[in-house]
Formats: sequence, C-alpha cells, structure tokens
Amino acid sequence: MARGRTKGDHEIKRIEIAEAAYKVFLRLGLERTSLADIAREIGNTTGVLRHYFADKDELLLFAKNLVFDRTYERAKGAADRREGLDSIRAMIRELLPANSESIDGYRLLAMFNGSAIGDSRLMKLQDRRNVRHALLLADLIETLQKKGLLKKDLDPRIEAASILALIDGLAEQVIMLRSAWTRDQLTALLDRQIDHLVRMAR
Repeated sequence: MARGRTKGDHEIKRIEIAEAAYKVFLRLGLERTSLADIAREIGNTTGVLRHYFADKDELLLFAKNLVFDRTYERAKGAADRREGLDSIRAMIRELLPANSESIDGYRLLAMFNGSAIGDSRLMKLQDRRNVRHALLLADLIETLQKKGLLKKDLDPRIEAASILALIDGLAEQVIMLRSAWTRDQLTALLDRQIDHLVRMAR
C-alpha cells in the first residue's frame, strides 16, 4: 500500500473499481471482459487494478458481494420500518428481481455462480454468503413467531429457504427475459407465499 494511504482509502478504491467492473461484466459478459477493459472504464492501468485485486475472479467476487450486501441491507431496512407481517412483505419485495438494479444484481450473481462451478473455494464462499443472507429472513420469521403472528412449529430456516428459492427461480427467468414477469405479477407471487405462511399459522 502506498505511503500515506489509509486502510479506508484502500477499501474506497476497491469499491470504486468494483462498481465500474460490474458494469463492464454486464455489458460484455464475463468471458469477454478483461482487466484491461475494466481499467479503461475507470481511466486506470491494469497494474493499478492488480494492486487492489489479484485477478478477475477476485474482482467479480467482490463486485457480486458489494451488490448483494447492499440489496440485503435495503431489505433489512425496509423490514425494520414496518410492523408485523408487513415487515416480511417489505423485506422480500426488496429482494425481488423487479427493477433494473436488482435484475442486474441477479445477472452478476449468475455470472459468478457459473465461474464458481468446479472451484471449491469460490463455491464455499458463496455458500457462506447464502447462509448469512438466509439467516436475515429466518430471523425475521422467528421474530414474527415470537409475536404470535406465525405458527411456532414452523422451521424458520426451511421457510426462509423456500421463499428465497422462489425468488432465485423467478430471477433466473427474468434475467433471461425481462418481460417474463411484471412487477405486479412478482408481487402477487410473493403475497401468495406470505399468505401461505399465515394460513399455516391458523
């Protein structure tokens, strides 16, 4: 690290590079994107990029995590601003592939998952991230159980996995064909899932 550069500066630069990188990944595709393409996007050299990221895989991992961590932070914030069952509806709405930003996030995730297949280290890293994100939803379900709004014998992790599997499946369809589902249709599917949880609580 250059003299005088703080750890915070280093992380800010990594974020700046990652934000440029995921735009290039989405524009060119993973295989056709080179570090030189990303360097040109931000007006730097490949050497500068390699100071912050060892290779394209590391950069893709960081960019994907950046996008999805922000998504889950927004989802948690949306839930925190609501009460009762509206909190879980708000959280899941933030996770739906219902706007350009979220769809691009799922496209980036699909790229990463494709590159991670056959690489046990990358697959393990993604699995840990999946578990961490799923726990946010599972914790909310457990909170609603404690308030008597959902049946206590539901398994929060299984219900969270079921909801996230639905979202992932819908996202896979939407990233291949954006017109596959409208926002209203996605919201209706979400509401059916939540209504199913509520019926199980009766």
